[in-house]
Amino acid sequence: MTNRSIPFLVFCACCLYILLGASLIPYAGVQNDEALFSIPLYLFNPKDLSISIFHHRVPLMVMSYVGTLKTFVYAPILRIFGANVWSVRLPMVLAGAATIYFFYNLAQRAAGTRTAVLGAFLLATDPIFVLTDTFDWGPVALEHFLLVTGCLSLLLFAPSNSMLQLAGGFFFLGLALWNKAVFFWALAGLCFGAIVVFRREVWQRLTPTNIGVAAAAFLLGALPFVLYNVRQPNATLDATAHFDTANFAPKFAMARGALNGSGLLGYLAMPDWAERPKPVTSWRGRLAKGVVQHFGVRKNLMEYAFVLALLAVPWWRRSRAAWFSLIFMAVTWGAMAITNGAGGAIHHSVLLWPFPQFFVAIALASLPWPRVAVAACVLLAAANLAVLSQYVADFEQDGASSVFSDALFPLSAAFAGPSNSQPEQPIYVMDWGMANTLALFHRGRLLVRPADGPFQKDSPSSGERDIIHAMLSDPNAVFIDHVPEKRIFPKVRERLDKAAADAGYREEPVQTIFDSNGRAEFEIFRIR
Repeated sequence: MTNRSIPFLVFCACCLYILLGASLIPYAGVQNDEALFSIPLYLFNPKDLSISIFHHRVPLMVMSYVGTLKTFVYAPILRIFGANVWSVRLPMVLAGAATIYFFYNLAQRAAGTRTAVLGAFLLATDPIFVLTDTFDWGPVALEHFLLVTGCLSLLLFAPSNSMLQLAGGFFFLGLALWNKAVFFWALAGLCFGAIVVFRREVWQRLTPTNIGVAAAAFLLGALPFVLYNVRQPNATLDATAHFDTANFAPKFAMARGALNGSGLLGYLAMPDWAERPKPVTSWRGRLAKGVVQHFGVRKNLMEYAFVLALLAVPWWRRSRAAWFSLIFMAVTWGAMAITNGAGGAIHHSVLLWPFPQFFVAIALASLPWPRVAVAACVLLAAANLAVLSQYVADFEQDGASSVFSDALFPLSAAFAGPSNSQPEQPIYVMDWGMANTLALFHRGRLLVRPADGPFQKDSPSSGERDIIHAMLSDPNAVFIDHVPEKRIFPKVRERLDKAAADAGYREEPVQTIFDSNGRAEFEIFRIR
């Protein structure tokens, strides 16, 4: 590599990532959690999650552990470009590309240019990074960006510098905590890594002025999160801080699935044995199908690379960046592993990124044979792309899975006509997976109401019975549910049917919505 080629290589890594992410955008419907950020804009904005400023209710949090940072980022985007699959996903793809660029700068300053370039390509082609940032149902894309930029700002800070890097670094980390409270795990990893590996530098910078600036900047970034937990004392910890040490094995298996790229097979797209496969017609689909037929790769080589990198300790043992990466990953994963309900999903495991790629890149760059390091990186990136080909082939042939079903597009279109978009027409959503997406796509113009709550138990309260009566007796009401075999809450529909029959009502089918493979997904009906 020459000084002139390095910027071009980093640019290529970012462009490659954008190309991979953009090629995936149209395949899947916008998942309910992917549209979670839009709830305060278009669905509801509860008082306990917001604050009143000059008689305007400003949302602080979407839920007890998810903030409204992404909501504020997207408000102008949706106002300018409208709400569609591209305006929802492309900004997060671009955020992922920015993460790769800043990761290169972080790695270059921490471990050298060779490590940085190798790491940039490992991250840009990583299947789980590409998929989770593109579809961003975690949400994780802003977490990755803020983690990397925060670390970079703090790495640039020195006692002789201005306070801007110190304040910027802690401000970004505070924003990440507001964005999603599970960033506490990463904060624990950063703190342990800094204390163990960089204790001398930390001690040198531990002055009253620096502490004050860091604390003020962090609190400023996390201010909405802090205000919420002051107004609702310890609401986040009460909802999330419950410990569980009984599920290490499945959580470790999930982390392995994230590392080897296979963890989302069968979750984003239907598996290749699904019913009603369709012919592959697009050029990228044919290319992906050809790769799958010739190589049949469902896992990449990162697990093996990680183990071999550990064994290569004689070459990288003096690299403090390598030790910091290992400590960060161990502490962060350990924190999620002992948290009840956490660590058992890919969008949790991927919060370790980009440090697995950083560590492997450090180990490769430390080898005394540069050509071997480059060849190994090319092989790892090729294996990453082969796994991504499996995802593309599954999308092309078998379609998106039920939770990401592309039937969400015709479902939204069914309410796009003038006769179906009357503001006085309530649309009761009887199952999980549709309400947030419909509210987002129509930008609040539909009267979407999640309505499964009163039917979650056999004996509703008197208030819930009043809600049920109002739903059944409204002649304008429209109901949406999954078809029977796709229902997440099957008992809800059974209780609705019973309540309607007891009150002398009957269901009137309106329309069945199919996905692009011709599989029935949703049903629209009225109650008369």
